[in-house]
Amino acid sequence: MSLRPAPSHVGTAVRGVATILIVIHILMSAWLVVQFDGRYTEGRPSPTNIKAIIAVDDEQTLIDIKMENSTSFVLYMLVRDYDEPKQNETTPSEQPTQSSDSSEDEPSKDRLDQARLFTKACLSLLVLSELVMLFGFRLRATLRGVVWSSVLLCFLVLLPGAYLSDLTGGEEGDEESESTSNDSLANETFVAQTEDGAMVHGTSSVDLSLAPLGVHVDMMFNGYDLGLVEKSNQSTVRAEAPEEGSKDASSWIQFESRLTAKAGKNIQSLFILPVLWLVFPAVSLRQKTEPEDHPSDEEA
Repeated sequence: MSLRPAPSHVGTAVRGVATILIVIHILMSAWLVVQFDGRYTEGRPSPTNIKAIIAVDDEQTLIDIKMENSTSFVLYMLVRDYDEPKQNETTPSEQPTQSSDSSEDEPSKDRLDQARLFTKACLSLLVLSELVMLFGFRLRATLRGVVWSSVLLCFLVLLPGAYLSDLTGGEEGDEESESTSNDSLANETFVAQTEDGAMVHGTSSVDLSLAPLGVHVDMMFNGYDLGLVEKSNQSTVRAEAPEEGSKDASSWIQFESRLTAKAGKNIQSLFILPVLWLVFPAVSLRQKTEPEDHPSDEEA
């Protein structure tokens, strides 16, 4: 005797309506929530804390940043004095061309928007897969399970990965090593690095760990800030790290942070669907009555 109830039109309607409501509920909520907590642990800006919350939905990204114990950081920024080294100047005729090329490449680099479009497509397929259950296709339950798994992977893997990829600024097809990408991610969260090349003789690390419905990224970056070194000594410090105890050694700064990217709370409603599939078996329009002793034909 089967423990599952017999297929019914009422159960099919409940499944269909529930699927549509869950998809709408997800579309109206935050898809990805990113929490950032950073702290200057060494150097003049310590012990300033930087906290941020980023909410990503189907259309936009909202950011809320808060800084605690910011007095030392403000004084640090006032004391800094750094001039970027001059690079080869380009002719005026070349500058508009470079600007135009970079603007044309920007859309292709926004992986987060591409992930949004793919996620919306998967959500649409999830609704369509429920309609397919009304027809007597042999692999209709397998198709629905694949679509549901794809939607879940979008929120657990694709969206966090696209956000972190955009954060690092890497491009597809780059031949740079993985360590270079890790350095880029750490540098993005190091607020004091306001100019290219301002930090020298530093190290960085990025450690990944799993979180409930998401991932933790622990980052560290340190180095000597040339903005805290006298201009006459900046070239010397750039070439060689200063000795411990020297005046220039006081320019050492370290920043540690944790970034947590996880699916929004409402994404958990997706787990309701497999329960509904089990409680309310599908009714096939090709065969209105299905015997209870053929559970393989009664799709969950």
